[in-house]
Amino acid sequence: MLDSPLVDTRDSVQVTGPCVSRRSILTRIGAVAGTAVTVSLAGCSSSGADHASYWSESRQLDIDYDAVLTAARDTGYTVDEPYYVGTKDARGVHPAGVADFDDRFGPEYRVFGFTFFPAEYVFVEVWLTDETPTVTLIDDRGFDEFPVESVPPEAWLIDRLTLAFDISETTARDHVADLREQVAEGTSNPSIDVDASVSFPRVYEAIETERTDASGSETGGDGWYKETSYRDGTRYATVDIIVQSAEIKHEDGDRTYTIELDRLGGLYVTIGLPVGEEIPEDEYRQVLRDMFEDVGLPTEVVDDLTFEYAGSIW
Repeated sequence: MLDSPLVDTRDSVQVTGPCVSRRSILTRIGAVAGTAVTVSLAGCSSSGADHASYWSESRQLDIDYDAVLTAARDTGYTVDEPYYVGTKDARGVHPAGVADFDDRFGPEYRVFGFTFFPAEYVFVEVWLTDETPTVTLIDDRGFDEFPVESVPPEAWLIDRLTLAFDISETTARDHVADLREQVAEGTSNPSIDVDASVSFPRVYEAIETERTDASGSETGGDGWYKETSYRDGTRYATVDIIVQSAEIKHEDGDRTYTIELDRLGGLYVTIGLPVGEEIPEDEYRQVLRDMFEDVGLPTEVVDDLTFEYAGSIW
């Protein structure tokens, strides 16, 4: 269930196909300037063995995530969890003191990063997935080198850094000088590491105070949620949040039917089978209807899903 006021589909990108992962598309969310991406991890295998695949588009449902997983286990399906966008590595941070997030995203959500937009095409990205947080200046217009004129004002950068991190104004000023020096020397995305504690509750309180509207992306089954905040109709900030997701599996001989489901109700389906083998559409849809009914998901969704097929992942 998405608790944001709106589901933002204006900047959404649907990506499907064999062995596609969101992490392979976005090594950094800034690479697409805050675009919300829904990815189906279709046809992929942890073993790397070649196989045929069916995969569906994604859907967003109003569900009780924990109840669905309990029903799946009670029915005898294999439930593999938790995943955080295709991996069990819980990267990012789980900040204390944001009760609203615990209610909306569950007790194990992770914040991957947040971004501020001082101008339409320029943004400052704080990324939290590595051991040391990074801050990067990005101009989304795709210049080979970051333009000097796109550097935000020094006072604004110092304000954002002291808001995001437990650092002094002097330390923030030194970081800003480093960024400006990188721009002067010529680089596409000037970036610094900030070895300091992140104060996400303070950041989010400021975002809530300063914004006039907000929207949230669909999660599509892998659990990547982007909340975009606007101030007077202009994009002002984004926050990237990862919620837990799970795989519900049914083995039918050498065929594996998998429901990929995340805590916010994002869902897609994959079917793995031997190379070159196909299944009559009526047959695989009936298997999926039975699975949906067993775990408490609406069976009519299966009839609406569009599937694609690849006879091999190579």
